[in-house]
Amino acid sequence: MIDELRATLDRHADDVRPRPEPYARVVRLRRRRRQRRVTVLAVVFVLLVTTPTIWLLTPPGDGPHQPAASVPAALLPLLRSPTRGSLAGDEAFLDVMRRRTAAEVGSVRGNPGDGPYMPTDPDRIKVLFAGDIGSRRYVLTAGMDGWPLKAAFLGDLGEGPEELYQTGSGSLEAAEETNFGTGDGVHPEESFLLLGPVGAVYEEGQALWSSTGVTRTWHPVEVPDGYYAVVEVARSQRLRVRLGDTVLREVQTYPADTGAAVGLDPKPYGGRGTAFPDVAEQVGSSLLRLTQLAGTGATLRVLWSSQVPAPGAAGGTGRAVTVQVVTADGGGPYFTGIADADGNWRDHPTGSGFAAGPEQALIVMRLPSYAAEDNQRLQIIAPPSGVRAELVRNGQVDEVPLTKGAGSWTEAGKVTATVRAYDAAGNLLATAEFADLLPPQCDRLNPPTCQASAAAPSAPDTAGPTP
Repeated sequence: MIDELRATLDRHADDVRPRPEPYARVVRLRRRRRQRRVTVLAVVFVLLVTTPTIWLLTPPGDGPHQPAASVPAALLPLLRSPTRGSLAGDEAFLDVMRRRTAAEVGSVRGNPGDGPYMPTDPDRIKVLFAGDIGSRRYVLTAGMDGWPLKAAFLGDLGEGPEELYQTGSGSLEAAEETNFGTGDGVHPEESFLLLGPVGAVYEEGQALWSSTGVTRTWHPVEVPDGYYAVVEVARSQRLRVRLGDTVLREVQTYPADTGAAVGLDPKPYGGRGTAFPDVAEQVGSSLLRLTQLAGTGATLRVLWSSQVPAPGAAGGTGRAVTVQVVTADGGGPYFTGIADADGNWRDHPTGSGFAAGPEQALIVMRLPSYAAEDNQRLQIIAPPSGVRAELVRNGQVDEVPLTKGAGSWTEAGKVTATVRAYDAAGNLLATAEFADLLPPQCDRLNPPTCQASAAAPSAPDTAGPTP
C-alpha cells in the first residue's frame, strides 16, 4: 500500500511536501488481484490509489489561522447541488455526519492557511452524497468555505452514522469519483460512484485504437438519480462528466480481476530478449484493462522482454516486458511492466504509448525504478533488423549498438533526444523523439493528459455554496 500512496502523492507534488517514488499503475492493478477480503485497510488502500486527489495525511501547521478565501468557481456547481443518495432525505443522519466531519476532520484540518481545509462549524459543511451502493454505505462531505476539503466515510448496509469509518480526506474536485471493494474472497467485487453537479451530462466513450492514438465517440448515460453508480463493475468503461462544454472529469472503471488468462505468446517478436510467461501475462492483462479491451478477443504481441537492472528491486534486477495490442493498421497501444524477484511490480510513464508494427516502430523509454532515484537505463526497441542507433542531443551525436533491434544506454537526469535506428546497410529504419520530462498527470495511453496547460484562476463568486 505504501508504494501506491507514494505514487499518488508524487503526482500531486505541487500540493504535498514529500516527493517519493512515482511508479504505481501496474502495482495498483496487480494488488487488486490479491484482494481477498474487505477490511478498513483495504478500503483506505483503494481510495488512496484510485482517487486522483491530494490525500492529506500530515497535521496542520502551527502558524496562526488565516481567513478563508472565496470558494473556487469551478467547485460551486457541485457544492450548490442537493445531497444525493438513498439517505439524502434523512436529516438526522446528515446532521450527525456534518457534526462528525467538523469534529474529526475540521479539528485537524481547520486552518485555511494550510491549504484545503474543513470548517469546524457543522453548518458550513455539506453532505454531497449519503447512501448505499451494493453492500456498502458511503458518505461524502465537504467544506463550503475557501479551498474545500472533502471527507469520505464507509460502512456496511444498515450501519448508523456513528458507526461508519472515516476512510480519508482530500481536496474537493468539480466532479467526484469513488471506488471500493466489496464481496468476499471467493467473489470479489468493485463498486463505483461518479458524482457531478446537478444538470451535468454523464457520457460513456467508445474507443477506436490504432498505431497513432485513440479516438473516442461519446454517448449519453442515463442517471435518473442524478449520479452514476455501479454496484458490481463487470466491464471497463471510460466515463466523463460534462457541464455545458466543460468536461469536469474523465475516469475509467475497472472490474474485479477474475484472473482469466489473456492468451498471448510470451516469446518476444524477432527474438528481442528472453520470454517471461508470467510477466508477459500480467502486463498483457494490465494493457487490456487500461484500453477497455479485456474480453474483446484483442490480439497481443510481446515486443521486447529482458532481465534488466532496477535500483531498489529485490536482487537488483527485474524482468521487463513490453506488450502491444495489434490493431487494424498493424500497430497499436503498448505498455511496459517490470517485476522483481519478490513479484513487486513497477512501470514508468515513458513505457507506454502508441507505435506502428514491429518492423517499423521505434520505442524509447526509461526503465522503472524501485527506489526514489530514477533508473539510469534508457531502452531502445527498434525494428529487429536494426544494428545501431544514433542519439542526437544538443548537436552531439552518439551511437548505441543494437542486437536484433534492442539496445540501451545509461544517462541520469532529464533526457531529450532524437533517436534514429539503422540496419547493417546503413538504411534509416525509424526515427523517434524522446523526452523524459512529462506532465505530472500524463498517461500516454490518454494523450490529452500529456498536454501541459496552466489552469486559469477561478473568479470568486459571492453567492457561495448552498447549504
